[in-house]
Amino acid sequence: MENLEFSVYNTRRESTITYRVNKTDNGWHVSHIAINGDCKPDGSPFFYSNFDQDFITYPSAFGDSLEHLWGKINNEEIDVKEAQVKLQELADWVSICEKSQPKWEGWNL
Repeated sequence: MENLEFSVYNTRRESTITYRVNKTDNGWHVSHIAINGDCKPDGSPFFYSNFDQDFITYPSAFGDSLEHLWGKINNEEIDVKEAQVKLQELADWVSICEKSQPKWEGWNL
């Protein structure tokens, strides 16, 4: 399954950024500007490397949710259209976490 998008809000850039995501036999391939590569079904290491690079706050259960989605795709329980919807639901969840962090003068999370 190729060419999925993960569009997430980034506070530091004050805009939405989009990762390109492809399901592989062993996990995901994530592409975004400088950090790209094959990940495990839970998104490690490159989903998290991208989040860390962009200082994106994400929910602690993100990896479990992403791995569950990978399993649904891998078992052919959902098609590409539904996979895109669910992947964007995860991105929206990350965006909510990112947008809800405190914005204190002189403090950058």
